[in-house]
Amino acid sequence: MNEANVVTPLFHGANLIRLRRWVYPVLVTMIMLAWFAYLTLNNRWDLYLDYWPMSLTMLFGSFIGSSTPQGGAAVAFPVFTKLLQIPAADSRTFGFMIQTIGMTMASVLILARGIKILPKAILWVTVGGALGTILGTYVFIMPNPYPRILFTLGATAFGVALFISRWVLQWEPRQALPGWGAGYLLLFIMVGVLGGVFTAQTGSGANMIAFIVLTLAFGIDEKIGTPTSVIIMALNSWVGFFLHGVISQDIGIVWDYWIVAVPVVAFGAPLGAYVVSRVSRDVLISFVLFLITVEMVTTILLIPFTNSMVVTTALVLGGCALSFFAMLYYRQKRLALLPAATE
Repeated sequence: MNEANVVTPLFHGANLIRLRRWVYPVLVTMIMLAWFAYLTLNNRWDLYLDYWPMSLTMLFGSFIGSSTPQGGAAVAFPVFTKLLQIPAADSRTFGFMIQTIGMTMASVLILARGIKILPKAILWVTVGGALGTILGTYVFIMPNPYPRILFTLGATAFGVALFISRWVLQWEPRQALPGWGAGYLLLFIMVGVLGGVFTAQTGSGANMIAFIVLTLAFGIDEKIGTPTSVIIMALNSWVGFFLHGVISQDIGIVWDYWIVAVPVVAFGAPLGAYVVSRVSRDVLISFVLFLITVEMVTTILLIPFTNSMVVTTALVLGGCALSFFAMLYYRQKRLALLPAATE
């Protein structure tokens, strides 16, 4: 067994069973007490009168974000920018902030229940993701409306990859990566950098790109790729929150959006992580594809495309097609020659 690729329960052994069961309840209780104290001591309960749509959005977003490889920002970003008319920058920052609660709590549940993940992929995508998020925040900054278009293109490419992986190709999903080497380390760092630049614009992305590579290039089971991507997004979100909250200090009104949504995601995200561990692969994939279709259609209907935007879209889609072909070629011609890792 390649122990580097599959994790066992974080807490194990007869003497630690009870501790393992109490990790999530203790953490969520601490979060709720801090949230309640903040609103009460600062007399801010009236925030719900103005910002209840944020709570409603994350009622669905937290569940979807942790039960699919898309992240909570995959719901928050399009709803905020298209329906609530919130600037893309604020929507992005909200995505980072809310995922530090939702995705972190979902990650705690994943680890405590011993749900299978790929630890080394998480480590090196996160390392690259931190660098990519810094670059995307301070160097490669996209003007509006390109972040919204980029988000849709990324989600669409992700959907196509998922469809090909499940229903076009016939393959037995792998439970772990076939070994580990310097090439894999470099690959996952590069995946993290690209995903981090993407995430810096929209609040989500490193998780989706990592999931695409894991499933298309390595044939990893979606039910392992999903919790792996959830943990990647949780860690990447903390980086983004730190950059905007501590370094740039440009959170502003987004803090109020975040506060009203905290209790919703603290419960909704772990629920999504639990449900995805119980449903079939086809149910999970079909649900993700439905969400992506809605995102693509609403973008086409609500965002006017200029000639430059059409050219950019074509180039990005072309790049995605070439990347998918390369990953599929690797899996079909080279990965097939390697023995599948066993649990």
